[in-house]
Amino acid sequence: MGPHKPTGWNTWDFRGFNRMVFLRKGKTEVVVQYAIWDEHVPPPSPDSRKLGQLHDTFRWSDVRKLGPHGPLGLPARLEFAIGESIYRAEATDTDGELRLTVSPLGESRHRIVFLFLAPVGETVRVNSATSGGFAHWKVGLENATWPTGYFLNIAEPYAAGKPGRSATLILTPSKATRAAAGSFEAYERTALTGRGELADAPEAMMHAVSWNTLFDTRRGLLSSPVSRDWCYDWRGVLVFCWDTFLVGTMVSSESRQLARSNFEAVTAAIDEVGMVPNYFMAHGAVSMDRSMPPLGAYMIWKTEQFSLDLDWLKGVYPRLRKWHTYWMTHRDGNGDGLLEWGTDGTPRYEFPQLLPYNPSLQHTAKCAMYESGLDNSPMYDEVPFNEKANTFELADVGLNSYYAMDCEALARLAERLGRLKEAAAYRKEYEAVRERINEQLWDEEHGLYANRHWDGRFSRRWSPTSFFPLIAGVADPSRAERMVKEHLLNEKEFWGRYVVPAIARTDPAYPDNDYWRGRIWGPFNFLLAEGLRRYRMNNAAAELASRGLTMFMENWRKDGGVYENYNADTGAGGDVWNAARLYHWGGLMAFIAIQELIDAEATGALRFGSLRFPDAGIRNMHIGDDIYDVDLNDGVRVKRNGFPFVDCTCRAIVRIPVNGEADAPIDVTVRPGATGILTLHNPPKPLRRVRVTGGPVVAPTTTGACVKYTW
Repeated sequence: MGPHKPTGWNTWDFRGFNRMVFLRKGKTEVVVQYAIWDEHVPPPSPDSRKLGQLHDTFRWSDVRKLGPHGPLGLPARLEFAIGESIYRAEATDTDGELRLTVSPLGESRHRIVFLFLAPVGETVRVNSATSGGFAHWKVGLENATWPTGYFLNIAEPYAAGKPGRSATLILTPSKATRAAAGSFEAYERTALTGRGELADAPEAMMHAVSWNTLFDTRRGLLSSPVSRDWCYDWRGVLVFCWDTFLVGTMVSSESRQLARSNFEAVTAAIDEVGMVPNYFMAHGAVSMDRSMPPLGAYMIWKTEQFSLDLDWLKGVYPRLRKWHTYWMTHRDGNGDGLLEWGTDGTPRYEFPQLLPYNPSLQHTAKCAMYESGLDNSPMYDEVPFNEKANTFELADVGLNSYYAMDCEALARLAERLGRLKEAAAYRKEYEAVRERINEQLWDEEHGLYANRHWDGRFSRRWSPTSFFPLIAGVADPSRAERMVKEHLLNEKEFWGRYVVPAIARTDPAYPDNDYWRGRIWGPFNFLLAEGLRRYRMNNAAAELASRGLTMFMENWRKDGGVYENYNADTGAGGDVWNAARLYHWGGLMAFIAIQELIDAEATGALRFGSLRFPDAGIRNMHIGDDIYDVDLNDGVRVKRNGFPFVDCTCRAIVRIPVNGEADAPIDVTVRPGATGILTLHNPPKPLRRVRVTGGPVVAPTTTGACVKYTW
């Protein structure tokens, strides 16, 4: 599984969304940039010779509205600001021809400037005031000219527009190169979109990912880092571990190829001892002491299970298997079979740029916290770090749940690859871990799973990780019901208008409203929803999705932000400095809501519909090789690849087994006393029966190519 080799125009460069890069099989061929020249900026002092300003570096704080962006290329559109002036930039790719237009959306005295940055050292060939060539590309200009009577002190070749006017740059290659989407019309036909309660939500989710999708020219890897701004700050493409697995799952709903590119990129950095690092950067910096939550196998199984490409899986599975062995070898600090977060003392490494933020890069309690992904969580306040064991002296319910999830997912992947002995070994290990979690991490007095100190005390610092045993199927139904009722749905602890905070509302650190100390995070909500749906806690899952979506859309419609985290009391994303404004996993709040209509459940069922979620629709939802359209109103209607697939005449949750036992019934959940008819179009043989709300099994009746179930 080698480097990625994309071809086409895109905003690949971490230095700015205003840089358009053409890659040919992963090699940079041309880079152009748009900028704004303001000649009316006065000099800073009377004796200064500086007059005017070139605005050529933009951050997410300069963006007023993200527009559509192809997942792996153009088209792309956004609105940005220079002072009080708002501009729109649009770029399309037609068989390799770039058409880039920048337009003021109001009165402006500024000039649009196009700079030709690469190949470095090339100059432009001027054929006329508005045409010429650059490298092996033909250049055309509209409402812009090469410098003839008006000059800017810019080192690179450039063309400038007229004051207050739009300008267009056209670059045509010597040979046509077919792009993935290219035009706005082509992209809009295939883009993930929503209606009703989901109106604008899928678009917001995907825009935050596509505009943050970059190409690491050093490693030759394509990925969707947490935020372009973060990469700019660290001067290179920056890949975090669990963030990238989560975004891969999210973007699979529109682009399976981009999902796989992310999975490949994050696992590519696995080291010789089996650790997938916490982070790695394009310029070589990598965390050599710590990993991050082991979610890889779970996310890949969930994303790929219904049309698994075995050749692709053969490339990524050994990495996942190697990573799995890392945990029990390096993170069972006291040898009791339960895992703790940690950080290694060797090998030593230096990264001086990080020192202002992290005085110690490894082998401290702070670095062990970083391995959890929950950088400043109060769960770890005052927990001793054992320097000999390289771990906290605290068995972590979140980490052990992740590990159990990893066992389950690896067993399923191994089985599909025909590695039956490995699958059996993972299942055996899963049962052992499940038993240890239940025996040692269940706090009977308080009715939930909790972290446990090595001296036997249960921690009273509760976070959403207490519910993660649900995702792994660890809890028995009575325990699951108790902790959800007494804690998750308790408005004094986790529930509320805005859900869910990263630490219980009763925790003394909750008022801090600082990162993982009290704020709401997309990954926690997503993982909670996974667990609730596994245990058929459908109403709680629907309410979680609905409340999270409301908060997400309030922010998107207010200021165009897809935030890293949100205030648990007000729902605001932009109220603190350390909630990045366009950070991809904020979109998980929208993804959870989309999953109320359609989801590939990790337990092997294709799920449609909701009893409690408001009327909504989703279009062009990709699962495996298929594309689905779902409408939820007084019933549930599903099309697959443009053809009718599922119709239910009443509100229902329909789970169709795709993996597992061939005679497992279709599971249908309806409201008490509801009658209805479920119709499946062209179902596979043999026909399955239907179990309605855990009651009697309903046999099918056939009508032509349709199968009906009536209750």
